[in-house]
Amino acid sequence: MTATPATLTERDERFARVRDAMAERELDALVIGGKGHWWTGRGYIRYLTDFHLWAHDALLVFPAQGEPAIALTSYAVAGLLAERGWVTDAGGDVFLVPRTLRSLEQRKLTRGRIGIVGTEWIIPVDLHRSLAEGLPSAELIAADDLMNLVRMPKSELEIEQNREVWALAKSAMERFAEVARPGATQLELSAEACRVALAGGARDLLVLMSETPGRMAPPDDVPVRCDDALRYHMEISGPSGHWCELTITLAYRAANDGEARLMDTELRALDAVRAAAKPGVRVSELAQVFEDTIRADGWQLGPPTQHFDFHGQGQDVIELPWYAAEQPWGSAGDAPLPVGGIVSYHPARRIEPHLGWTPGISDNLLVTAEGGEWLSGDWSHRFREAAA
Repeated sequence: MTATPATLTERDERFARVRDAMAERELDALVIGGKGHWWTGRGYIRYLTDFHLWAHDALLVFPAQGEPAIALTSYAVAGLLAERGWVTDAGGDVFLVPRTLRSLEQRKLTRGRIGIVGTEWIIPVDLHRSLAEGLPSAELIAADDLMNLVRMPKSELEIEQNREVWALAKSAMERFAEVARPGATQLELSAEACRVALAGGARDLLVLMSETPGRMAPPDDVPVRCDDALRYHMEISGPSGHWCELTITLAYRAANDGEARLMDTELRALDAVRAAAKPGVRVSELAQVFEDTIRADGWQLGPPTQHFDFHGQGQDVIELPWYAAEQPWGSAGDAPLPVGGIVSYHPARRIEPHLGWTPGISDNLLVTAEGGEWLSGDWSHRFREAAA
């Protein structure tokens, strides 16, 4: 599968958006933390360098004017980033702060207003303390929200890259459906789907599987039974670094009345959420549409949980905005969706009475000027009939 690469025009547009946001806050520079892990922290670095930080920590100096610089906890990775990425001033040092301070000194920024990005989840407290001690004349300002808001609307190129990741995910799922058979191990079946994803350029994969309602876990070296239902979930980071999540449920028996009725209800909720996804709508409002549809069909919702009904998804698995039913924490990341916003949809609220397999729907919702669009396209979220 051919992946659309990022361009220098894309780089310039991203840099300009960040610098416009910096100008609004009168910031002279940003110091942006990065970590090579899946959930959050890698995306900041990929967004501004087009380099996939698969491991190690980083601090990126991004000035309001002039060239950025980056320090990484690996000399080898720093060399690769300088060769392949958008930032050529890259160096390795186990201790990130000294090199970061030198980069700020070289750019005459040690007395400026500096936004720190990553204080909530990425930059350790001791590292932040060292930055503050090394910049006694600078004003350090928390700026996580600046980068998060800038990244929310995806560019046309990013949207195209997201579509490519979805095509890859669907191909991997189709392979899983082709090879699923009694006696094969969970690991063997998962390997077939992962092979398709990796051959298509996937950078990272998270996979879960289940033959028991309500229980999902990483695949194990045990044979599948294929006598009830077999559910497989993949989260894929494609060549562009963008993520998507998709689930398939192979059904080896007819759905019972409750399962069939709940599936119809959740598919109606899916349609209702898409229709409500106009620019400016908050993810909490979309969650309310989901809940209203569920209740309108006579179902009861179980206790609120911290599981995200919706969360932003891009070059980090979880980005702004997000919403979970448990309050007040669940609304901490609630925000209006812009044109180009993409959110992962997977409400996993407990629905009562419990009747067996839940629909297990995962999709990505793109907000356009005309309304919502499911990036899964023609994918069917219904259980797929399968023969043992």
